[in-house]
Amino acid sequence: MARVAVAQFSGNVDWRENIAAVRRLAQRAAGAGADLVCFHEVASTIYPAFTNDPEFFRLAEPEDGPSVTEARTIAREAGLSLVYPFFEREGDHFYNSAVVFGRDGGRLSKYRKNTIPRGLGRLVGTSGSEEYYFRPGDLGFPVVQTDLGVKLGLNICYDRNLPEPARCAALNGAELLCVPVTSTQRARSRWEMLLCARAVENVMYVAAPNRVGVDQGGAEEFYFGESLIINPRGEVVAHASATEEDVVWADLDLDLLERLRKNWLFFADRRPDQYTAIRR
Repeated sequence: MARVAVAQFSGNVDWRENIAAVRRLAQRAAGAGADLVCFHEVASTIYPAFTNDPEFFRLAEPEDGPSVTEARTIAREAGLSLVYPFFEREGDHFYNSAVVFGRDGGRLSKYRKNTIPRGLGRLVGTSGSEEYYFRPGDLGFPVVQTDLGVKLGLNICYDRNLPEPARCAALNGAELLCVPVTSTQRARSRWEMLLCARAVENVMYVAAPNRVGVDQGGAEEFYFGESLIINPRGEVVAHASATEEDVVWADLDLDLLERLRKNWLFFADRRPDQYTAIRR
């Protein structure tokens, strides 16, 4: 069996503080026998989008930036695969991204958040906007074969509110979907429901780490943590703290996954020729 961990901590404007948290939580995950650990959305820094502040663009970095380079080293030193979400700068463009490193620190894949929410301020009562900071993702829904023996896909945060991003990852072969998240208590009522739905409808494991606590140097918002791992039946098999830095893990039963995909014919019973309205 493959053992997967999800890890959560409070963000800081100083990337060194965040990478220190990544290091200690990755080491805890490795000590528990985890093969892969996934961190919450924009783990490289604070979550910026509660206010539109041009100063926050300085928190972005390229893929070979300092925190991403350190995350690569941590994966190699801990001997586990690592999903590291970060605030990405590519030239004059900015993305909400996540890079996947293998046990040897080699880059396996990268995903850019596909669905950038419009009207975030109306939803959460702030003047900020993700559209101000992030361009929509342009890398599609890549899936990578990991050395865990499982195919890994990615969504990020708001992507989970729509069925299409998870389904695209599943149709590309994903058996495990990592969903790094930053959510406040306003989204708590939908937290498990949406993730369990994505797991069941696509017959796959879902690992969703959520930021916890209050960012240092960011908005005075409390993130409720409760990072989850969900099996293909829609059952929560790991659940982290609601208030504290934490890492939790679960074993992925790949035999269960295979049995369910044989018996639950959700993919075989699809009728894409009748779904033309989805293209609108």
